[in-house]
Amino acid sequence: MINDALRIVTVCLRPTPVDNFPTLTDIQPAELRRSGDTLSLGHRAMEPGHLLHSELTHTSSADVWHLKSRHPFVPAAQQLISFSDNNICAAQQADHQWNAEWVDNPTRLRILIPDTGTQPSGITFPRRAWIQLNCLRTSVGRFCSCLYKWGMASSAACECGAEEQTTNQFVFQCPIHRPLHGLHARTVLDDETTEWLLNTCPEI
Repeated sequence: MINDALRIVTVCLRPTPVDNFPTLTDIQPAELRRSGDTLSLGHRAMEPGHLLHSELTHTSSADVWHLKSRHPFVPAAQQLISFSDNNICAAQQADHQWNAEWVDNPTRLRILIPDTGTQPSGITFPRRAWIQLNCLRTSVGRFCSCLYKWGMASSAACECGAEEQTTNQFVFQCPIHRPLHGLHARTVLDDETTEWLLNTCPEI
């Protein structure tokens, strides 16, 4: 019973860094989605006859700037429109901004997923294999080094005898667990790597 309870706890202790979620799931960050939707509606509201046209073009009214919202539409839309390129739709501008921010992101995940806006390889895997792959990509999982840091293991050593079981040791050096193609297990999912993730890779 104790071992089963410990296993349940350690399974839950695989916190993927929050800022990695959008790229791993191919879903734009919330702030970019909000900006894109605001800009799209703002462009439509600039057309005469739109219900929001007068609000968006009437800048002298003080109450426009004090809506009961943390993200009032009018000032946000006016600012986005003033800096937007009218030749590019709002969705494309949001994609460009997301990719530009990702290129400047120092996270190690950028090496494995260089571009945003495209579905990362393996996204259609069954849930278990998808979690395994993301643990390998983010270097956060039930590796002995993580468990030791979390106080869930008495040692960071790998069962193969290495002093510390990290993601890189697991992928490149471990004679027991490493995949056939090393780094390609986290980037290029060929048939052998897919088979390893689905059926051979231990739960991490």
